[in-house]
Amino acid sequence: MRKLIGIAVCVLCGCAPPPRPAELNSASGMFSDQVAAQSAQRAAPAVFTLAQRYYKLAQEDYNARRMESCVSHSLLAAVKFSTALEHSRRLQAEERRAKAEEKLAAAKKKLAQQEQRRREAEDRVMRLEQIQALRAKLAEEQEKSKAEKARIAAELEKARAEAEARLAAEQKAAAERLAAEQKALEEARRDKATQEALAAAASKLQTAESLEAATFDPNNFGIAKNFLEQARAAAQQKRFEDAQTLAQNASQKADAAIAASQEQYARKQEKMKLLSERKALFEEAYRLPTLVRQEGRGVVVSLYDLFAPGKNIILPERYSLLDQVAEIAQRYSAYPLVVEGYTDSVGSDAANLALSQGRAQAVLDYLVQIRKLDFNRVKASGYGSSNPVADNSTAEGRSKNRRVEVIFLFR
Repeated sequence: MRKLIGIAVCVLCGCAPPPRPAELNSASGMFSDQVAAQSAQRAAPAVFTLAQRYYKLAQEDYNARRMESCVSHSLLAAVKFSTALEHSRRLQAEERRAKAEEKLAAAKKKLAQQEQRRREAEDRVMRLEQIQALRAKLAEEQEKSKAEKARIAAELEKARAEAEARLAAEQKAAAERLAAEQKALEEARRDKATQEALAAAASKLQTAESLEAATFDPNNFGIAKNFLEQARAAAQQKRFEDAQTLAQNASQKADAAIAASQEQYARKQEKMKLLSERKALFEEAYRLPTLVRQEGRGVVVSLYDLFAPGKNIILPERYSLLDQVAEIAQRYSAYPLVVEGYTDSVGSDAANLALSQGRAQAVLDYLVQIRKLDFNRVKASGYGSSNPVADNSTAEGRSKNRRVEVIFLFR
């Protein structure tokens, strides 16, 4: 009968794999994004390697059904992955800024070259003017005709006008290129600031999500997500001021969601930890070679045949069972213990009450004096023939009623 009960409990409690935690699914989603993973690995290989290690530990914890450790390692993997990805984004923004600065330097260099050509053109014009003067003087000296003087002057004027027109066109083109490069550099700077604000907001939103803010503070969490989506759309449209403002709003709402969710998330984690610990306690106690059950007040271990008939001295051959109970009690030291003695209905109520109290006290003394459990942790009571678990009219029933129960009280 005890084996059948064990099989049923195994089927109901331990054999089916537990559902994957949301934190593990979230971390898996991150690592499945190959583009993001490659960028994060190139930018911060050490941090990315640490994220992979936590993710692997989370998977091992899940396979081993260490759910609390699985959740913790999943969160650490997600945070390290986000940190590496953020570093990648910052490096990309720095690269864009450096390229823009290189282009600006090239434009300045080209403008300097244009200025040099302008000066050279002015020199050429000056030489032309000198030539004109010399030719005019020569014409006067040689008494050339006025027609020849007019022709030379016209040619020199045309050459000067053409040179000045070319110089003006080159200066205008250089100024336009310089203005375009400066505009590109300013746009790169604003884009970098916007991407930093988006990354900060996304990081805070991810933190809020890991704290289950969608459940504990859905209003602020939903508003933060909406602001972040609007900020990203504005960034794509190059509305950088709007994008930064929306990203700051998303960060503020995410901070509010984090503040509202932290305490509730901690309470939930503590409750899950306590339930997991109770389950582990019951499963460990259930492996004892005796009857074990779980009630609202705690885990009840029923001990039989500890004493000779009518005696309250523990039989030496039953010490090993009490030792196993004590070992479990030492491993779960936070649980108070109650020892309850019961008898069958044979004999007077007073005698049965005294016998049950003596047997409960004997078990308490063994646990405290021999196994060194804390005396303040263990209480003993005798209840005589009350609370029977079987029919006292049969020998088998009376045997089941003669018992000592050690109860691990739930915290």
